[in-house]
Amino acid sequence: MKLTRRALLKSVSAVTAALVLPIPSIPRAAACLSDDGSGPADVCEPGGLVARPSGDPSFQAWWVKTFLATKTWPTPDETMEAVDTIPEGRHFRVEGPQRGYRLPVWDPRMGEHVYIGAEAVGRVDPPFWSAFADDGRWIDVNLTPVQHLKAMQGDEAIFRDLVTAGLQGTTRPGFYRILRRVQNETMDSRTIPGLQDNYHLTGVLYTQYFTGDGAAIHYNWWGPPYGFGYPGSHGCLGMRLPGSKYMWDWATIGTPVVIHN
Repeated sequence: MKLTRRALLKSVSAVTAALVLPIPSIPRAAACLSDDGSGPADVCEPGGLVARPSGDPSFQAWWVKTFLATKTWPTPDETMEAVDTIPEGRHFRVEGPQRGYRLPVWDPRMGEHVYIGAEAVGRVDPPFWSAFADDGRWIDVNLTPVQHLKAMQGDEAIFRDLVTAGLQGTTRPGFYRILRRVQNETMDSRTIPGLQDNYHLTGVLYTQYFTGDGAAIHYNWWGPPYGFGYPGSHGCLGMRLPGSKYMWDWATIGTPVVIHN
């Protein structure tokens, strides 16, 4: 059965609780380790965040969307140095009671806790990705040619690139998470039970596995038979070098992967 993006997005909220619960929050430093415990130092450094403004643990967070262009601020009363300029249509999660004219919010695009003017936002239902993207970060993969993935920060695509997915539907639509990462991998067909093709590939860089049976996002240096953007793998999402490096630096263990047609 063909799974469309609309059908997947309707179903993911219903199933995500069961999918998310078994996967604990993993420190970013652990995500840069390869099988031998090594990893690039620049991936391991945690990013700095604006201090969380809310102090009431009993407060029930809720979501808003901007309906006017506005700004975010580091404090409830700062007027000179804005954190960011915000267009219409962006989601924020309200993290505490209103203070003066501003609401303390979490900005999923920046991963920061900031303040925003209450006059510029209106309450909305939670965006579908908020059910599984705890830090606002998730990967959107479209299997319909031209096949591509997008690195999503909340509702904004901050990076996109072509991929080559599995021939004959071997890259299955669904909801996944990155399970483990290997910076420099050797892929051998003998490790995959029942596979008819024979291959032994060394120097497969930036491999990020999202299924237990070996499907991964990785650099494809040997080139897909029909070009990037079209099926040509055994189930992995092969990428060109710059794109695979970007995804390695940006993603981490536990990052959600949503695959659809």
